[in-house]
Amino acid sequence: MAKFIQGVTNYDEWRDHAKDSKKYLERMALISELLPKKDNLGVIDQYRLANAIAVSSLTGKLEDFYAISTSVLMNPICQCRAKVEGCICKDCYAASGAQRFVGLCQGLETNYLILNNFLLAEEVLATIPIPSTNGASRVESHGDAATEICAINYTRIVDSHKHLTFAVFSKNTSLYKEAFDVEGKPNNMVFVASSPIVNEVMEVPADMVKYVDHVFTVYDLEYALAHNIHINCGTWRANDLDHRCKNCMRCYDKANREYYINELKK
Repeated sequence: MAKFIQGVTNYDEWRDHAKDSKKYLERMALISELLPKKDNLGVIDQYRLANAIAVSSLTGKLEDFYAISTSVLMNPICQCRAKVEGCICKDCYAASGAQRFVGLCQGLETNYLILNNFLLAEEVLATIPIPSTNGASRVESHGDAATEICAINYTRIVDSHKHLTFAVFSKNTSLYKEAFDVEGKPNNMVFVASSPIVNEVMEVPADMVKYVDHVFTVYDLEYALAHNIHINCGTWRANDLDHRCKNCMRCYDKANREYYINELKK
């Protein structure tokens, strides 16, 4: 795991260093209040939780996009992958971003607790205001679904915001398989299976193939050159202002039939 503050490598220790905002403390108090009755929530309490879900304004290659995401630092699946040799998760930008921006980390933390613990009704989730400058949005720009509950909540969020097209990236495809089997896959969702291992295309499970629009894989430059890998992700020159997701949109265009999307490791 990345070092968070001058030698502090434990997430709980790092949290002790972080300054808690009033909004964060209010959200945590709400979560603590409602967790004991999470399986029998009334409509009012569901709306209170939906109102506490944070929407992030993104930067870098995702400039001008907005996303709902959860904490990679709290996700046990992500933390296990971060220890796997060759896994892209060993160089997780979301973990390094959390150490720099405490406010971001707090929003991702409360999102994680809400979306992975409370199953919320679609009409409730429809009230979350999600801005957009281009008709598209992102689910999990910083983490991944850790439970089937989270995958169902995300499916319902997408389905309840039909005016937007959402790209949903996940390495945990089995969780979404369960969600889609129950909820159906929304027409305004582009589901992107994200390969965990650098230079290795993930094998999509047979029962998930019908739901996957793209497989996204990261390659290092040497391997891509040696194996003639076609890099079609438009952000391959990340320092060039023209190479941003908003200028490519391969992952957000429902009409795009390129199954494999390949990016160079930054």
